[in-house]
Amino acid sequence: MRRLLLTLSLLLVCLGALAQAPQSAATPKPAGKVELVEGDVTVFDKAKKARRVAVGEVVHEGEGIVTGRDGELHLDMEDGGFIAVRPNTRMSIAAYRAEGDDQDKSVFSLLEGTFRSVTGWIGKFNPRGYQVRTPTATIGVRGTDHEPLVIPQNSREGEPGSYDKVNVGATSLQTRHGSVEVRPNQAGFAPLRGQPRPRVLAQVPAFFKATRHEAAIAARHEAVRKAIEQRRDERRKLLQDKKIQLDKQKAERQKAIQERRRDQDAQRRQQHEERRKEWQENRQKRLQERDRQGGAEERSRRIEERRAPRSQERERPQRNPEREHGPRGGGRGRD
Repeated sequence: MRRLLLTLSLLLVCLGALAQAPQSAATPKPAGKVELVEGDVTVFDKAKKARRVAVGEVVHEGEGIVTGRDGELHLDMEDGGFIAVRPNTRMSIAAYRAEGDDQDKSVFSLLEGTFRSVTGWIGKFNPRGYQVRTPTATIGVRGTDHEPLVIPQNSREGEPGSYDKVNVGATSLQTRHGSVEVRPNQAGFAPLRGQPRPRVLAQVPAFFKATRHEAAIAARHEAVRKAIEQRRDERRKLLQDKKIQLDKQKAERQKAIQERRRDQDAQRRQQHEERRKEWQENRQKRLQERDRQGGAEERSRRIEERRAPRSQERERPQRNPEREHGPRGGGRGRD
């Protein structure tokens, strides 16, 4: 019984591994390329496996980013945008797609800390596809340079909740209790405790601290604004060329499959014709053999028929004239 239970357990483990294999084999979508990495920065993949990243490497959809007290990570996003993850931050790229159409999306989950985001073509052409989700609010944008920030419970930095500071453009800070629009040089706030509506603060809190790369980050907004349409067009063309190439490869594969099927059909027809000819030849041989056998039998029958009268003559008893007519010369006249 124990052996049976062990076998069943191993079988279930194997089936579970097979079920998960296609998902793990799927290629993750790129979200951004590392432009700068300093201090304590760790990236976690979907399987929670940690790794260090270097300039030029790619961070993918579904991956998490954790920075330490001195950690900072800059990403050149696939939609032409830019993100600077600041120290003491825990966030993830929940969903990302940048193919230059109305299905593009950029969704970030911010659990603690802050980052600065200069939105790319998703924020400009598909703003509903851009979101920053925090424990207390959802932040939407309209072509924006903004800084979402989350202060957790029991922090000494300030009142716990979700904040958003706008540098250029506008954002909306929304909770289930309402929403508020945040404009340039303003900061919105959605508290962690209670049920109040989000609000715009009287002044930008002091905990929005600039890093030593802030001047370079601020200059990215104009660079992004000038380049995003071109990058979007390039991405569209690249994907279109890729689609054309894939369609061409698909057509070639279909053509090869059709040709292989035609060859197989021709081969099957040839084999069928060869079998049919072989069957006909064998049938003809059998008929000829039967005819030969029938002819031999006929000849034998005729020979037997010719032999039969002779045999009968030999077997027929010979006549005795004396018995039939009596002795010659006898008769009453002699007496």
